Amino acid sequence: MKKKLICLIFLIFFAFIYAQTNFESSIVKIITITNAPDYSQPWQMLGQSSISGTGSIISGNRILTNAHIVSNNTFIHVNKAGETKKYVAEVLAIDHECDLALLKVQDTDFFKNTTPLQIGEMPDIGDTVKVFGFPIGGEKLSVTKGIVSRIEITQYSHSLRNFVSIQIDAAINPGNSGGPVIIDNKIVGVAFQSFDKAQNIGFAIPSVIIHHFLDDLKDGKYTGFPSLGLYTQNLENDSFRKKFGMKKGQTGVIVQEVEYGSSCYGIIKKNDIILSIDNIKVENDGTIPYKKSSRLDYSYIIDLKSVGDKVILGILRDKKELKIPVKLKNYIPVVPRTEYDTKPTYYIFGGLVFVPITVNYIYSLWNSTGNRPSLLDRIVYEFATEEKQQIIILQQVLADETNKGYHDFSNLIVKKVNGETVKDIKHLIQIIENLKEEYLIIDLENLNQIILEKKESEKATEAILKKYGINFDRSENLRQ
Repeated sequence: MKKKLICLIFLIFFAFIYAQTNFESSIVKIITITNAPDYSQPWQMLGQSSISGTGSIISGNRILTNAHIVSNNTFIHVNKAGETKKYVAEVLAIDHECDLALLKVQDTDFFKNTTPLQIGEMPDIGDTVKVFGFPIGGEKLSVTKGIVSRIEITQYSHSLRNFVSIQIDAAINPGNSGGPVIIDNKIVGVAFQSFDKAQNIGFAIPSVIIHHFLDDLKDGKYTGFPSLGLYTQNLENDSFRKKFGMKKGQTGVIVQEVEYGSSCYGIIKKNDIILSIDNIKVENDGTIPYKKSSRLDYSYIIDLKSVGDKVILGILRDKKELKIPVKLKNYIPVVPRTEYDTKPTYYIFGGLVFVPITVNYIYSLWNSTGNRPSLLDRIVYEFATEEKQQIIILQQVLADETNKGYHDFSNLIVKKVNGETVKDIKHLIQIIENLKEEYLIIDLENLNQIILEKKESEKATEAILKKYGINFDRSENLRQ
């Protein structure tokens, strides 16, 4: 009996050592070669660069990491902690909104002597975590320890969309991104960004978002995260609540705008007051209960849902309470949030270069001039309407004899073409190319006009493209 007990103790000890060894071998260093598009010259690319990060092996011989580590990639290779051999990897799935990606490695030798890490549950404030990764300053695996200090809705810098995140008092440096945040050998988060203005404050994508990402992939079709498509204002002011007939004990937020084509479009109206979502009460500050003593923004309820799910909104409309079902759709803003793995959209006619405003384009202006672009305000204050699904700008004018007088025009919003309000870039192309009138007349937001002879500009376009070394008059997505 004593001999059996000693053997059992040895078995447990070696199993513990083996688990620890296998655990670290499931942490992966990722090196990505990228080539991002040039938004200032949307027909060309910026050129090759590289970025490194961290990932972890999970079930199904998959590597979990950040989307921003493998965005705009042309080549990816990986190696396990403690090993030098590099293996070629490919993106299996990616969601830029929640900044998560899965990689696959075709060579099965890569997964020998590894144990897939499990995804755990949401940690609690005060829990001790370990962050694994390959930060700058060395080649070996780094481990830092920290405490979960906050769980709240924050902006994900990769997508500019708000989701729940874990704040920890452990440094997350370049190279740490994509690394697992661990409690009891389970992943409770994926490190993804830090707070530049403070020391030892890092953020991780929590397991609840990771589970949503992985579960969405199970049917082979990824749909992403839904949104109500509402812009709401808090109702903490007594006079505001009285004005809209709210009774004592009623709380909520008031709808100021409904995004065109969103989940709530045509269902919820301006000045409706959202009292509850799926019978969960919304407070006047826009929060809902989270666990025992915390609160989160009401958007957290929607973030846990899938596209196609239904929610029941309790609303106050004209001082009457209603229960309204809403089927959830994807989030599509009028100004697309940061784009990746896609080339910019553009259209050239007579040397005039038209593009839709995107965050990428605004950032390219910011980086090139060092000044805050006025177009940045469009991100916050513009909403899609039936008449306007994109904001189209005259980005620049490729100088030619046929367009002289307009060579200095740049970054100007196009309002109308021959009296017709421009809905999106496809609509702009349709107006121009189907135009039967002699003159093309473009009204710009700064009250200037461009007037060109349609046939003359049409003939000049091919020569202008050749002069500036541009192969096509429009981006690939507009040639399909």
